[in-house]
Amino acid sequence: MVKLSPAELIQAHQQRLELEPLPKGIKALELLQMVYRGEVKASAQQMRAAIESLPYESPKLPARVQVTTDFGYQLDAPSRPAIAQS
Repeated sequence: MVKLSPAELIQAHQQRLELEPLPKGIKALELLQMVYRGEVKASAQQMRAAIESLPYESPKLPARVQVTTDFGYQLDAPSRPAIAQS
């Protein structure tokens, strides 16, 4: 029995599945977009790895709010007419 290296096992498996090797340096989002456009075929392992790595490659940006006026002044606005009448 011939002992194959891990790379050779992967290549043989891809040939059985008729998969082409993925380009080097491709990001997970790009791979998934190529798959749903039908440009490439990916194995279940490649799909799972791409899906799981998405949050790490392109994290969601946090929402930030910048208040330009005095927040305390806006909170006190409803009570000002009552104070002025007394």
